Amino acid sequence: PPGREFEGEEEYLEILGITREQSGKYECKAANEVASADVKQVRVTVNYPPTITESKSNEAATGRQALLRCEASAVPTPDFEWYRDDTRINSANGLEIKSTGSQSLLMVANVTEEHYGNYTCVAANKLGVTNASLYLYRPGTGRVDNGSMSLAVPLWLLAASLLCLLSKC
Repeated sequence: PPGREFEGEEEYLEILGITREQSGKYECKAANEVASADVKQVRVTVNYPPTITESKSNEAATGRQALLRCEASAVPTPDFEWYRDDTRINSANGLEIKSTGSQSLLMVANVTEEHYGNYTCVAANKLGVTNASLYLYRPGTGRVDNGSMSLAVPLWLLAASLLCLLSKC
């Protein structure tokens, strides 16, 4: 971030109302007429709760593979969970969840009729929790996908998800 210069004794940098855009390296330089300048760098990290940056619904025919993708921006990096209705999904029975960094994928190895419908991606870190609704739908149903939909998830489900993620259950 662009810096400002301060002169005097015992200076410090106070950033009021800091934003995530102000994360980065800052440099402190101390100089006088007696010795050469001393320069130290410090990295400032601004933590913030997750926000869903991309969610991708998908269509797939029965017997085919399907992929639902969810991305979230957060510091620290978010943990992800997937839900179908009010039930948490685990990697089992032909479903596989792969979460790396800011992205989580829900993969269906062999789509059956039971797989069609709404899914919820939950992203959480120690500062907050957010969710997005994604849809796996049949080809030719005429569904128009705008890439992201909002779903009112029960508050108790979000709270339980956050507690579970924080306690690493």
